[in-house]
Amino acid sequence: MLKNYYQILGLSPDCNKDDIKKAYRIYATKFHPDKQNNDKFFEERFKEIKEAYDILIDDSKRAQFDSQYKTSNYSSSNFNQYRNKSSSVDDLLSELERKDREKKQKERNKRKKVFYTSKDLVLNGLYVNCDGRSYELTDYDKSTIRKDDNSSFVFIGIVMIIIGIITIAFFIGIFLLLFGIYALFFREYYVVLIGKQGDIPLIKGRKAKMRKISRLINRAIEENDK
Repeated sequence: MLKNYYQILGLSPDCNKDDIKKAYRIYATKFHPDKQNNDKFFEERFKEIKEAYDILIDDSKRAQFDSQYKTSNYSSSNFNQYRNKSSSVDDLLSELERKDREKKQKERNKRKKVFYTSKDLVLNGLYVNCDGRSYELTDYDKSTIRKDDNSSFVFIGIVMIIIGIITIAFFIGIFLLLFGIYALFFREYYVVLIGKQGDIPLIKGRKAKMRKISRLINRAIEENDK
């Protein structure tokens, strides 16, 4: 059976090239398999849409199709079949547009919801931004904290202890000794994003603060999945 390329693009036979281009952009965008998780139905529809566009946008191919179309003696049942098909496609297109609007509205709402903000890190319902880079929460499974074993405080602590021992006879020596012991055992922690693409260290600082930020990131990830 001869395909009705006008019906596939939701056009009438007297449409012009601008109408064809506009219809193709709309249908191709909405039915592109990449936007529909490579669903088989959308793959077939996209092929039909591309085929219809290639025929109708080319003057010679369109003239040949028009000739075949007029002489193909379409029955009333065939016409109704194509009309119903076009109607169902339009309904599906409207449904996709509605879902797209809802998705965009949800994204706007999530973007407005701020979980944490500081000069070092900003976290909303969609992204976490750190050091000028944004990480989309949907790309990550969770957040955790990890100890920074390479902290410079260890070296500082050792130096302060040595100086404190040398100057122990003076008050400053006692102060340096105590500070050195504190620095020796002081540890900083990283906030880390964990995902399939790999682990991303964000900021580091005191354990309590990093744990708080990590919990907020996990909360944002959980809400993003809803």
